[in-house]
Amino acid sequence: MSPTTPTTPTTARRLKARVFSMALPVWLPLVALVVPTAVTLAPAVARADIEKAECKVHAVHALKEGDGSIPKELKFIEEELRSDQFAAYKGFRLLEAKSLKLVLNKASTTSMKTGHKLGLSLLGGKDRLKLHAKLTDRKGSGSLVDLDYTIENGGVFMIGGSTYKGGRLFFAIQCMGR
Repeated sequence: MSPTTPTTPTTARRLKARVFSMALPVWLPLVALVVPTAVTLAPAVARADIEKAECKVHAVHALKEGDGSIPKELKFIEEELRSDQFAAYKGFRLLEAKSLKLVLNKASTTSMKTGHKLGLSLLGGKDRLKLHAKLTDRKGSGSLVDLDYTIENGGVFMIGGSTYKGGRLFFAIQCMGR
């Protein structure tokens, strides 16, 4: 039927009857298939949402001079420090390490010796942590990073690359959800 064809009450009733009678057989098998599928896809053990996390923030100074060794306090990121992105650097120094306790949807902020301020928020997660990071510049006037990210529980997220005292400064953030 085209939009310009006038419909009579009889034609409209026949059309509704046809559509309705065709819809019933289609819906019944679908309902029968959807319900068992939904039940079988549910996990046997429900995983709890992560509502708390403990994070360690490491301020690291990368220098072009050095013997290429990785200090023991930075062994947890040794693989990254030996990767191509850090190939130009031969010395690494831990400037500072701070701990932050996060609670779901509440920001926790720390001031670093370098002048930067780092704010972290736990946004949730189950197997992986959903976090928000905000890093200000040394003056505290501008935002260098303001982003949400998802990472494996216990994984390391690295922020940085800004120049600092003849080298590069970066922050390694590692969080464990509880």
